[in-house]
Amino acid sequence: MLQIGICDDETLLLDEIKRITDDCLQKQQTFSVLSTYTDGKMLLYDIQDGKHFDLLLLDIEMPDISGMELAHRIHELLPDSLMIFVTAHYKYAVDAYALHIFRYIPKNQLMDRLPHALKDAVSLLEIQNTDSYIISSQNRLERIPLKEILFIEKDGKNAVFHTTMTGNRTEDPTENQSTPTRRIRKTLTEVFDELHSEEFYFIERGFIVNLRHVSGISRTDCILTDQTHLPISQSRLPEFKKKLNRYWKNKI
Repeated sequence: MLQIGICDDETLLLDEIKRITDDCLQKQQTFSVLSTYTDGKMLLYDIQDGKHFDLLLLDIEMPDISGMELAHRIHELLPDSLMIFVTAHYKYAVDAYALHIFRYIPKNQLMDRLPHALKDAVSLLEIQNTDSYIISSQNRLERIPLKEILFIEKDGKNAVFHTTMTGNRTEDPTENQSTPTRRIRKTLTEVFDELHSEEFYFIERGFIVNLRHVSGISRTDCILTDQTHLPISQSRLPEFKKKLNRYWKNKI
């Protein structure tokens, strides 16, 4: 189910965008939850509190916080979310593309262009969401999108997934229920083989990292985007540098 946020300080236009979006998604038979905001700061507060959005439709000109500034802040918190700018002013089009916004929609062309943009966005999100790791046991069946896995750690006979997902679904009731982790009774080697993705790398016997979330390397540590530092095996460091360099060149 897709989580979609719509933010526009003009109530009538907000309702129109919501109506078009809802109608388009129903025709595509896409299950979604739409959340609307007339204040960009309230949208940002919700995201900071842990609310996730797959897609956001943002007005550019709003009081207190502009759509441009809001987009920058959202991208820092939800780097994989897609954003569509809606505005009455063509002068913002170049800036919108410079910000790597998914699509730019003039307000006077909502009916013509928004449905197409939504269709393309949903198609892209569906492709992204198919890349997942499935946790299956007697007690649960859960899908973890690969893009949301920060790293995987060995803990005794268990593999612990550290993710960007909010909430805790570990099978151990004694664990901190606020940390976004998932624990399964498998070796790291078993998990690595099941991932089937070149985005993951064994940096040390006890850690697998997602290259998507690596921001840098020091002499002894792998530094993730959330500022987590993980030890790197010195024997694997040269190969890891090569692999990360190739990944950055191909993906970034």
